[in-house]
Amino acid sequence: MSRNKLESIRYVDLSQNKCLQYLVDREEGQYLGHPDSILLDDGTILVFYPKGHGKGPIVMKKSVDGGKTWGERLPTPESWTNSQETPTIYQVVKPDGTRRLELISGVPWDEGGFRTAYSEDNGQNWTEFKHYYPGLHTIVAHASLTRLKDSEGNWDNRWMGLFHDHEFNNWKTILSFDENGQERWSKPQRLLAEHNEIEKHAGLCEIEIMRAPDGKQLALLARAQHKRINAMVAFSNDEGETWSQPREAPQVLMGERHKAQYDPVSGRLLITFRQIIRKERNDGEDQWIAGDWCAWVGTYEDLYEGRMGEYYIRLMQDFTGDCGYAGNVALPDGTFVLTSYGHWDKEYRNPFVMTVRLKISQLDDRFTTSNIL
Repeated sequence: MSRNKLESIRYVDLSQNKCLQYLVDREEGQYLGHPDSILLDDGTILVFYPKGHGKGPIVMKKSVDGGKTWGERLPTPESWTNSQETPTIYQVVKPDGTRRLELISGVPWDEGGFRTAYSEDNGQNWTEFKHYYPGLHTIVAHASLTRLKDSEGNWDNRWMGLFHDHEFNNWKTILSFDENGQERWSKPQRLLAEHNEIEKHAGLCEIEIMRAPDGKQLALLARAQHKRINAMVAFSNDEGETWSQPREAPQVLMGERHKAQYDPVSGRLLITFRQIIRKERNDGEDQWIAGDWCAWVGTYEDLYEGRMGEYYIRLMQDFTGDCGYAGNVALPDGTFVLTSYGHWDKEYRNPFVMTVRLKISQLDDRFTTSNIL
C-alpha cells in the first residue's frame, strides 16, 4: 500500500504472526480456493470451498474449537461435485422458526442461473442442488444475502440476494417461503439500474451489504473490477429498493470480495478482502497489482462519512495476488475467525486454505505510533 496515497491510519502487519494462523486444508497438486464459512448457534463453524479456481467439487469441513483445528472433509451431495462457481453459505430463519443453512452456487456459463441446497439439521444432511432462473448468467451468487425489514421496521421473512453478470449488471432476487415452508426466489431485477453509467464505468460487482447499527439503513460495498477507481459505496433507506449514487470509498478499502462482520464486543466493523494496489504511471494512467489478504476495521459511520477508519491489517502474505475470498465469522467473545485461500508458501505451487484468528481489542492493546502509515 503506497504511503503517499494514504492519510494516517493504524497499520498492523500480522502476516508473520504464525500463532494466529491455522491450517484448514492443503492437497498436493490440487488448487483449493474461494471459501465461505458460517457460525452455527452451538459455536461450530462450517467452511465450504471448491477444488479449483472458482469452480469444482465443493468441500465441506467443520471446526468445533473456533477455527483452531478443522476435521476431515465431510460427505456432500452428488450434485455438488460439478459446482460452477464459488459457494456461498448463509443461515436464514423460516416463518415457523426453523433455522436453515442455505448454500448457493452460481452458473456463469452453460445454461446460467444459480443453484441452492439447504440443511435444516446444522449441516448434518443436505439436499441436492435445485436450479433457478437458467438463462441469466450469474457470477458469485449470492455475494450477499441480507434479511429485510417490513414497512413498520420489523424483521420480515424475506432475504435479498445479490449477484452480477458478465456485463456488470448487478441483480437482486428475494428469498421467501410459501405456506408449506418451501423456498421461493423472486425473478431477478436490476439493483442499480438508475446508476447504470457508474456501474459499468467501474465494473461494480461482488457486492457486500451491511446494515447500520440502528437498523434503518443498508450500505453496499462493491468491488470495482475495472480498477479505474476505488471500490465504491452506496446507501439505501428503503430496504434496497433505491440507492444513493455510488461514490468511491477510501483507498484503504480498495479490494475484491469484501466480507463484513460486526464485532459483538465493540460494535466496529471488520471487513476482509483481497488487496488491490492502484498506482499512477507517468502518463497519468492507472495501473494496479493484486496484493495480500487484508482487512479494514472501522465504524459504520466511518464508512458512511468516507473516513479512513481505524486499522488497516495485513492478515497474510500471498505470493501471487490470488487470495482473499474469505469466510468472516465473529465469535461472541469478539474473536474473528477469518478463512481464506491463497498462495501462502512461495515454494508450493497451488493455493490452500488457512484461518487467521484475531480480536480487535488485541489490536487496540498493541497499537503504537510506529504503526501509523
